[in-house]
Amino acid sequence: MSFRLPRGMRDIEEEEYAKIEKVRKAFNDTCEKFGFKRIMPSPIEMLSTLEVKSGPGIKDEIYHFKDKKDRDLGLRFDLTVGITRYITGKKDLRRPYRVGTFGDMFRYDEPQKGRYRWFHQWNAEIYYTIQDNPRNHVFELFKFTISLFNKIGIDNFKIKIGHREIAESFVNLLMYEKLEKPNKDNQQDVITILRLLDKIEKKDSKQIIDEAIKLGIDIKKAEILLEFGRIKSNDLNLLKDKYFSVLKKLSITESDLVRIENIIQNYFILFESNIKNIEFDLGLVRGMDYYDGYVFEIVDLNNKEIGSIAGGGEYSQLIRSFEGPTNLSAIGIAGGIERTIETINIKQETQKMLVSVISLVDEEAEKLISELRDNDIATTYRQLNKEDIKKGLKFADANNVNIVIIIGEKELKDGKYRIKHMKTGKEELIEKETVVNFIKELI
Repeated sequence: MSFRLPRGMRDIEEEEYAKIEKVRKAFNDTCEKFGFKRIMPSPIEMLSTLEVKSGPGIKDEIYHFKDKKDRDLGLRFDLTVGITRYITGKKDLRRPYRVGTFGDMFRYDEPQKGRYRWFHQWNAEIYYTIQDNPRNHVFELFKFTISLFNKIGIDNFKIKIGHREIAESFVNLLMYEKLEKPNKDNQQDVITILRLLDKIEKKDSKQIIDEAIKLGIDIKKAEILLEFGRIKSNDLNLLKDKYFSVLKKLSITESDLVRIENIIQNYFILFESNIKNIEFDLGLVRGMDYYDGYVFEIVDLNNKEIGSIAGGGEYSQLIRSFEGPTNLSAIGIAGGIERTIETINIKQETQKMLVSVISLVDEEAEKLISELRDNDIATTYRQLNKEDIKKGLKFADANNVNIVIIIGEKELKDGKYRIKHMKTGKEELIEKETVVNFIKELI
C-alpha cells in the first residue's frame, strides 16, 4: 500500500509553518492598522458560485465533487469569489467597506516552484460606491501592501500598474480603427488579443508575432502590438511619449491624442510622486474575465523567477453577477503566501528566547515551568531521572533552545539552579528565587 501524498500537496514543516505564521501575524497587524475588517468565507462553495467568476471552464482548474445529496460543490480557488458573494448579500453595507482575509485555497494547477495545489493567500478588498474615485482606493491598497511587506522583510519590489480601458482601447484601435472601448460584438475578439498581450513577458518576440498572425493580425500590426505591450516606465511623461509614438503608426487624430493624454494623467498622476517603486505598464493585463479598470501586480526583485508575489485590480461585473447593488464596485489585491515566503528570513523566529528545563530530580521542575510560562517565557521540559545530562542538552539543541535551566540534587541543596547558555556554553548558578527575573532580563 502506498501512503504518498497526492500530487501538488505537501506537509508543512516547522520552518515553513513559522514563515506562514509570520506573514499571517503581519497581515492581521496591517489590517488593524488600516482599518480592514476580517472575515473568512466558506472553503466549500456551490460549483455554480465558483463558475460566476471564470465560467464553466473553471472546473478543469479546481477540485469539484458531488456531495451525498448529489449537489455540485467545489473547493475555493481564491478568496474574492466568497467575499464578493458575502458582501453582495449585505444590503445594509456601509461604504467604503474594507475587508481582509487570510486562508488556504485549492487549485488543480501544474505544480511548480512556489506553487502548489494547496496553498495560502492574503487578500484585501475595498467595496465602494461607484461615485468614488477608484484611484484613491488603489493608492490605499498600495500603502497597505507596502506596509505589510515592510513588516515581513520584503523591501526590494516593484509595483506594476496598468488600466484595462487603455489596453482595450488600444487593441480595439489596432483591430477596428477606433480608439475606444470595444462594443459587445468586438469584446471577445479584443479579449483574445489581450490574452496574447499577457504573454509578452513569458514568450519571445517571434512567438508573440506568430501567434498574432494566427489570430488574423497582419505582421505590421503584430509588431505594433508587441511594441505597445512593452511600454513601461516610472516616468509618466516618458510613458506618454512612448505610447504616442506607437499610436502615430495607426489611424489616430490629434483630438484622440489629447484625449488619451488626459486619460493617462487621470489614471496615473497620483502614483507618480507618492510611490517610489511604481512602474506604469500599459501592456499589463490580468483577470480578463472580471477586471475592468485598474490592474496591478507586485514583483519581488530579489526573486524574479517565481513571478508576481501579489496582484489585483478593479472589478464591478463580478458584483453584478452576484446580483449586487448596481452602484457598488470594488478593488482588491491578493498575495500568494508560498511565493512570498521564498525570500523571508526566518532567523528571528528561530532566535526567539526559548528555555528548556532539564530536571534530574522528580517533581521539582513543575512549579518552575509554570512560573516561567505564566511570565510568557516559552519553555520546554525534559525529565531525565538522574540520567546522563547530555541527553537533555541534545534535546535542547534539537529544539533551538537558547537557555537551559538544570535542576540537580547538588544545586538544590545550595538553593540554586544551574543556567547554561547554549550559544556560548557559559554556565552560572542562580538563586532559585531570582531565576525567573534573571531569565526575563535576558529576554
